[in-house]
Amino acid sequence: MRKALLIVIALAGLSACDQAKQDFDEGFNKSFDEKFSASCVTSATKSGAPAAIASQVCDCTLKKINERFSATEKMTAGNDKLMPLMEECVKSVVPTNG
Repeated sequence: MRKALLIVIALAGLSACDQAKQDFDEGFNKSFDEKFSASCVTSATKSGAPAAIASQVCDCTLKKINERFSATEKMTAGNDKLMPLMEECVKSVVPTNG
């Protein structure tokens, strides 16, 4: 009986840890999305991109980031991981000449 109780307590503890991680990931992702979008659009428009194009490229990039990276991976992802995604979006959003 004691072993069964210990197993139940251990499983409850693991479940609580899983829920805490899920809650953290959700909070981080929401914050990341908001900060990334604002920073991306601001940076792009300061560099001369029209606001509508900047918004499309940044939305596309954020979508790709969220599809490819977990919350933990986003915490440590640098420009070397994120810029290729943005370049894909620029190519798909910005019309080319000729």
